[in-house]
Amino acid sequence: MRTYPLHWLLVLALTLGVAAPVVADKGDGAFKLEGAWVARVVPPYYGQWTYVMVPDPSGKRASGHGSVDVGFRANFVCDLNGFPTTFDVPDSESPILVSMVMTGPDTGTYNAMWYGLKNLGSTSPISNEIVLIGTVTGEIEFVAPGEMHGTHNFAIYYPTADVDGDGFPDEGTVPDCMFQLNTVDKRLPMPK
Repeated sequence: MRTYPLHWLLVLALTLGVAAPVVADKGDGAFKLEGAWVARVVPPYYGQWTYVMVPDPSGKRASGHGSVDVGFRANFVCDLNGFPTTFDVPDSESPILVSMVMTGPDTGTYNAMWYGLKNLGSTSPISNEIVLIGTVTGEIEFVAPGEMHGTHNFAIYYPTADVDGDGFPDEGTVPDCMFQLNTVDKRLPMPK
């Protein structure tokens, strides 16, 4: 009996081509970094931020953009965690910028940052000045479709930490305040 390698490859390709979508539709357990999310801070602290994650084609890396909806007073939370600070009280916050990557089938890590802004008034040639720089690193774990738990390691800096003016605290600069928050994040469901 003669075997035809090309026939076997065709049968294999057809089998995998038909089987892959069937498995994907049955929920193969793969979580992807995508969608609109609401993060609620777990007590004893309070807070909420919302963000949108836009994935690369693999769904394993994403960039995001969000906003602080219910924020904390930096001096208060820093003092509570043993870092007495005297940041100017911001009038507003910039959007949150996020870069996230999956580290396992249901876990990920991320970097984020935002700025505390003070309005300079109508006589100033610029609208705002940066009064604090906030950075966050953390881990996420998907616990169910559309739900993840996050551990967020905050580091807050005075604007003087950005000597070179690139928008980031300079490498090696020690944060003026550090603390950790945990969140339960839920994805906005898609319409049915």
